[in-house]
Amino acid sequence: MVCPFPVMNQQMNNKKTEGVDYELIPSEENEKSWNVRILKGDFVETIIQYGAIRFNEDEDNLNFNFFVISSPDENLTEKNEYLQYEAASILGEVLEGSLENSSIGMKNAED
Repeated sequence: MVCPFPVMNQQMNNKKTEGVDYELIPSEENEKSWNVRILKGDFVETIIQYGAIRFNEDEDNLNFNFFVISSPDENLTEKNEYLQYEAASILGEVLEGSLENSSIGMKNAED
């Protein structure tokens, strides 16, 4: 993915590390869900939660949504493009790590 913002291109090329750039924290609303707390960068202490994650066969990419649970910036929303790139970068690392240790659960969208 090439981002139209030069600064974001540099950030997107930096691999995110759990425990350094972000951490997984249990959701207070759902015991089976996890939230992500961002630890570094422009969105420090922002907590997001991923919703549906789907592979789009036509476009050969992942589609996902996420929600801002809390943030020190009361005006921050999911519509912020920089936060969207940050969420995508973190999601890629979470999925990669989950696939490596076989801790990911997958199901068909029809299920």
